[in-house]
Amino acid sequence: MTRFVRLRIVVIALGIFTAFSGTMTAQNSAVTTSLQFIHLSPDPATSPIAVWAGVSIFAGTVQFFPATSNISFRGATPVISGVAGPLGQISVAQFIGQSLGANLTAVTNTSATPTIQGGQFSGLVLSTGANIAFVRGVIDPATFAVNPDGKATRLTISVVTDPAPVPSASTTRILFYQGVTDAPPLDVIIRETGDIVATQLAFDQVVAYNIPTGNYTIDIYQSSPRTLLRSYSAPLQTLGYAGQRVIISASGFLTPSLNRNGAAFGLVAVPNTESVATPTVFATAAPPSAGNALPAISLQTIHASADPTLSPIAFWLNTAPFGGAQFFPISTNLAFRTATPVRTSISAGTLQVPIAGNTGRPTDALITAITTGTLPGAGIIRVPNYSFAPLANFTLLEGVSDSTRFAPNPIRRSIRFQLRTLPDTATFVASSQTRLLVAHSVTDAPDIVLDVRDALGNTLGTLGPLTYGLTFVTTNLTIGNYTLSMRPNGTNTVLGTFSLNLLSENLGGKRILLTATGFANPAQNLGGPGVRILAAVNDSNGRFFLLPGGFTAVRQEQVAPQAASGMMLHIISPNPVRDEATIRYDLSEAKEIAMNILDTQGKTIWSAESRFMPAGEHSLKLDASAFAQGAYLVRLSDLQGNMASTRLMIVR
Repeated sequence: MTRFVRLRIVVIALGIFTAFSGTMTAQNSAVTTSLQFIHLSPDPATSPIAVWAGVSIFAGTVQFFPATSNISFRGATPVISGVAGPLGQISVAQFIGQSLGANLTAVTNTSATPTIQGGQFSGLVLSTGANIAFVRGVIDPATFAVNPDGKATRLTISVVTDPAPVPSASTTRILFYQGVTDAPPLDVIIRETGDIVATQLAFDQVVAYNIPTGNYTIDIYQSSPRTLLRSYSAPLQTLGYAGQRVIISASGFLTPSLNRNGAAFGLVAVPNTESVATPTVFATAAPPSAGNALPAISLQTIHASADPTLSPIAFWLNTAPFGGAQFFPISTNLAFRTATPVRTSISAGTLQVPIAGNTGRPTDALITAITTGTLPGAGIIRVPNYSFAPLANFTLLEGVSDSTRFAPNPIRRSIRFQLRTLPDTATFVASSQTRLLVAHSVTDAPDIVLDVRDALGNTLGTLGPLTYGLTFVTTNLTIGNYTLSMRPNGTNTVLGTFSLNLLSENLGGKRILLTATGFANPAQNLGGPGVRILAAVNDSNGRFFLLPGGFTAVRQEQVAPQAASGMMLHIISPNPVRDEATIRYDLSEAKEIAMNILDTQGKTIWSAESRFMPAGEHSLKLDASAFAQGAYLVRLSDLQGNMASTRLMIVR
């Protein structure tokens, strides 16, 4: 999201970024220069009017041309790309950087002489891109309600420039303008996604936002105290706004009775097109159904590092107001695949430091060994300039302490231990939905996607692609029970399936973080845990659990079956194993044999009694319920010192 604040008749260029699903992508396509007028003055004396644009043709001579001869409140001109000069058509781009003028007249005027009181303006400046000129405010502010923030509301023309190109065919670029003179700062939220388009948006401010084209509901809140003002249907798909830039403006009066009974508050959408720019006034919608308000600014920490040497750990923060090396504990005993509750403040002795007060300030984060409350002198890792965003902050601890001891990442991502921040803009979730954030923390796995299927096996969509330690996605799912199928991006190979039981886990109105954790190949990673998906519930209880299911398609690395002097040890079944497994072996001749199981340090942890066995195929039932999770070596030997071995994986 990009916000820009401007003064009267001052051009401000929008930042050329696309905000969606937690990522920001720069756009570099060439853009053209154009001009469009939108009439947002709710003063009854200004509707309808004619708008005349004055351009300097030569030698300082200003020539006015009619931008529109009849424009009513919430009306708009098409995009203007050129004007008629004495010697022919002149491109609007030729006026970039020049001081232009504009006059407002009655619709009956045949000349540009301004007849609307205060309707003569100069100093309008165009920039490269789409220039939107908003006719806003009222002729005599003394006869209307004052702006709650003390903003000037006198009739004027504000120009804003969006340098971003037209978006892709499946995306709509929204410029949201706040043109309501008597409204306080507003929050603008897309209900279906929970995304915040704008926060604290004051009169005569605008934000830019890219969103996949669809039919949505826009909820408008008073920012402080948070109060729902209106809800509107925004059928971007139905209106054909795919691949277009659209200006959505809050307009009218919040309280018409205090404003000469002018037009009431509403949203109007105007496409930025060269054809007829037909405005659409959005219809009101029902308010949000019952649900939960989520903390707007909060912190929750999730331990997703499968490195056995990094569990449990302590997580400390040094907040800006205190400075120096005064760290305060977020958690002093955080184990792998656990999460802290949601925090809106940090306990600093007898004080509670609000996280909201630290947004945007430099903060130090420190990971240490577990402690009973006293900060150790040396930390496992220190992250300077860690900062809070003014929204929900998820801190994901992932990676390994010594990357040389673990399998590398297939796409060469660094797997060193890190703190990754996942911000989320949603502040409300309906009771009928669950808000999901989905991340990838498996160090030795490639980019993955998750196919979402309903209880009948129908594929509803795909989450991803997810890159280890880098990307994440957000979505809202209707309450129900689903299956998530994990596969490498770009392939149809299912690596594992997991059950996401939103209904039975009572997750309506909740926000949860789903994180793929563990190792794809435990045997190559010190026998660490295998892949599972951790769910962390974003509330004050800090509930967390593993999704039922597992990583099934990729076999754990094993030592190949070996034959030695008449002995053959087969691969163990099942493998990995939770409780009981079968060990099969062949003897080509009768002999005395011994069976041992060794850990990764070479220590024997289990032995079968040596015995004389006849030639042929044999099997042995192994009770592994008491074994710790990890990798083991099964070794078959005889009295002559011959040995055969294979790998055993224990999962919990």
